[in-house]
Amino acid sequence: MVQYILTPWRDRAELLAVRRQFYPDAAPQAQLRPGHAGQHDAVARVSLWMQRGGCPHLVESTALLVAAILSDAEGGGSSAGTYAARAAYATAFSRFVTGLLDGHQDKQRKLSMYSVAKTIGLPATFVELRHQATHEQLPSLAKLRAAARRALDWIWEYYWRALGDGAPSADEKEDETAAAAGDCVGAVVAYLGAGGGDAAAMSGIVRRFGQEKVLEVLEGIMDEPASNKLMLGALKMSSEVLEGAAGGEEEKSCETAMDVEQSSGDGEPSGSTGWSTYEGTWRPKPIGVV
Repeated sequence: MVQYILTPWRDRAELLAVRRQFYPDAAPQAQLRPGHAGQHDAVARVSLWMQRGGCPHLVESTALLVAAILSDAEGGGSSAGTYAARAAYATAFSRFVTGLLDGHQDKQRKLSMYSVAKTIGLPATFVELRHQATHEQLPSLAKLRAAARRALDWIWEYYWRALGDGAPSADEKEDETAAAAGDCVGAVVAYLGAGGGDAAAMSGIVRRFGQEKVLEVLEGIMDEPASNKLMLGALKMSSEVLEGAAGGEEEKSCETAMDVEQSSGDGEPSGSTGWSTYEGTWRPKPIGVV
């Protein structure tokens, strides 16, 4: 069966556009908006992705850390604003470290955060700062600012840099193939859901996706049918597709035979006259006499 990978972004280009907005220093200046507008747009887009579900933890952490930096940069500098900035930094940083390490935790036996951090290359100082921000007094604003910048650098090296420059990889080509297969499944299921029987629609599906892919999808539906009606419809459609292919081959062979006969008739006559009118007077003869 095809394994589908669902992402909250529309395509790879959209994800790379958000990366350029989060990390403007790593992107050509012609592709950036002035000021912090691009980063604000990226934070808003990731917030939308979070509502859709399936957003990677490091993408969310990048958005939270950048949002804390933007809020700090645009704050008024008052004591209340300073404390709010410290809280925003601490929350974003703690969520980044905790979610990352929990995702790499061994489910069979519990490991310490320091052990998991060492396994994935996360600095131990990140775990210490997370513990302080969660269980002790909030760290100073200067310390949190520096930690947020270091966290963004680490996420870039660990996640964002690996996305490449936009050229599709072999895995993405497989994803596109899986998406095409998903379109075939949707087309077949929609055809069966409408009751089938439309020869033109069925022929269109076969022409678009190919007989082999359609038969593979029908076989998968028959193996795990959602209902008896769907299974019977898939069985009927499968037989119709096979009959259509066999009929096409038979017509092709008949046309070939007719072409051969026509070409032989157009050529020079052979030595045998074949059937012809008897010339002369017919005289009856006893049976067996030549």
